[in-house]
Amino acid sequence: MNQSKREMEIDSFINSIMTQEKWENDKNIYIDNIINKHNKYLEDYIIVLNKEEYDMINLGGYIRYVDSMNVLKWGGILLKKIKKNDIDYMILGNSNMKRITVSFYKNTIFYKKHTTASDKTKKLFISYLDKYTD
Repeated sequence: MNQSKREMEIDSFINSIMTQEKWENDKNIYIDNIINKHNKYLEDYIIVLNKEEYDMINLGGYIRYVDSMNVLKWGGILLKKIKKNDIDYMILGNSNMKRITVSFYKNTIFYKKHTTASDKTKKLFISYLDKYTD
C-alpha cells in the first residue's frame, strides 16, 4: 500500500514515541552514569527524583545539579523555593554571595542536608576509627 507523505510523517512520529518503560530505563541509565562519573563530588548527596521528593527538601541544605549540557554545577545553599507559571524554581546562594535561580524540571538535582561543625567532626572521627578497625 502506498502511503502519502503525510501518512509517512505520522507513522514516523508515532514510531519515535518511546514507551514509559523505555523512558524510565533510559532515565535510570542516565542517572547511573551521572552518579558514576561524579561520585567523588556527590558523596553524601541524594538525588531528587520527583516532585514529592523535591517538596521534602529543606531550606539551608546544599544543592548540586547537572544542567541540560550534562555539566555538574556546584549550586549552593537552598535559600528559597518558588513556583512561577507552574514551574518550580530554587534560589541558591553560593560562597561568593551570588544568587542563582535553578529550575527543578530542567536539571538533575542532588541534595544534602545542612551539616554543622559537629557533623563534620563526627564524620572525621568515624573515618579515623574505620582506618583502625579493619
